[in-house]
Amino acid sequence: MRVPPLLDNEKPAHKVWLEDFSIDRAPVSNGEYLEFINDGGYKDFCWWHSAGWEKVNTEHWQAPLYWEQHDTEWMIRDFAGLHRASDKANEPVYHVSFLKRRLTQNGWGSVCRLKRVGEGRDVLLFAKFKTGFSLGRYRAGWVERKSFENGLWSVAPTEHSGRSSAYGCQQMIGDVWEWTTSDYVPYPGFKSEFDEYNDKWFVGQKVLRGGSFATPRIHIRSTYRNFFHPKSVG
Repeated sequence: MRVPPLLDNEKPAHKVWLEDFSIDRAPVSNGEYLEFINDGGYKDFCWWHSAGWEKVNTEHWQAPLYWEQHDTEWMIRDFAGLHRASDKANEPVYHVSFLKRRLTQNGWGSVCRLKRVGEGRDVLLFAKFKTGFSLGRYRAGWVERKSFENGLWSVAPTEHSGRSSAYGCQQMIGDVWEWTTSDYVPYPGFKSEFDEYNDKWFVGQKVLRGGSFATPRIHIRSTYRNFFHPKSVG
């Protein structure tokens, strides 16, 4: 197989220390997030960083971006139109603000791998499926169901079965980009591979991991680092 080259911001390999943390097996679903909303999650400061709590109050946040309340029912608008949130309860929630407590990029990367830390090289970079080489959602058929190239502009329902990482986590790649708490900064020993690399990319941005349904296959891997300003998504 032909493995796409890593970008310079994914290198070099280096050691990190991870504190203990907890992570759910699958992405948070719309149904679970709807429970958070109905339980007063946007009215309780304990679920927000201070900057987030300020945003909630000054911009009157009540739900993620593209959620709309019609009468007393929450609706979600996507590329296919307007849907009841209850009808999309089993799909991963997206367009959620960064300003909540999240994993570091290294924590995300450690639980994403098919081998536990210390057991050998990262075998999650490419898993061979019927349609070719892709990380996907760790099962055959992902490339057919989810890829930018196929024009399927939607997420798939969250899963609690099938192949998972060594830590039991599933569906970490290919549906939604996932915020981490890590600043987008160069790794130790970083060397630019571009003649006009601009240091502005390493200022004030946060790392995202995992890829989305709109991500090209060539960028679907556990080491890929996307980056955005924390205020980019509501």
